[in-house]
Amino acid sequence: MSDHPRRRFLKASAGMVSGLALGGCAGDSLPTRQSTGLDRPMLESIGRHVLPVSTLGDAGITRSVIDFLTWLDGFEPVAERDHPYDSSDITYGPPDPAPLWRAQLDALSIEADKRFRMAYTELDETRQRDILLRQLPENLPADMPYAGAATHVAIGLIAWFYATPAATDLGLRAKVGRYTCRGFAGADKRPEPLES
Repeated sequence: MSDHPRRRFLKASAGMVSGLALGGCAGDSLPTRQSTGLDRPMLESIGRHVLPVSTLGDAGITRSVIDFLTWLDGFEPVAERDHPYDSSDITYGPPDPAPLWRAQLDALSIEADKRFRMAYTELDETRQRDILLRQLPENLPADMPYAGAATHVAIGLIAWFYATPAATDLGLRAKVGRYTCRGFAGADKRPEPLES
């Protein structure tokens, strides 16, 4: 059997690919995305205005903000999206929202300092809400956007929260566990109600 050029190419390529793969295993790792640098106490203050604080409580707001920041730390800018079944067109997601959102948090802090000589997080809820409402975009979206494409950090936090399994459970007042694998056991039963 003669060794055709295509076979020689495949053999050489296989060796080269294997060598590259092994090089990556020797302690080298792909660079991970840096922390977003968004101010958690600021986001918690905003969360008390835009999330259902009466249902979540302070601990739930904190947990939601931590989860939001974790999601944002893993955000892939301009990620390739799934294309529709009947199309081969490739579309891409939005750019990294963190720089814009960080600037918006800075703007809230700057306005709080200029108007009241206080940090935004130290203001009473009425003054915080006033500053937040002034800085929201004039044309708010008619529908809930994808969180990563939100034009303001407050809108991004709301959109992210209402896409979570926890928000679905709260809305239905039951342990639905959307996006979680619950298995087949008990699939024929109604989800348990949330504890009051």
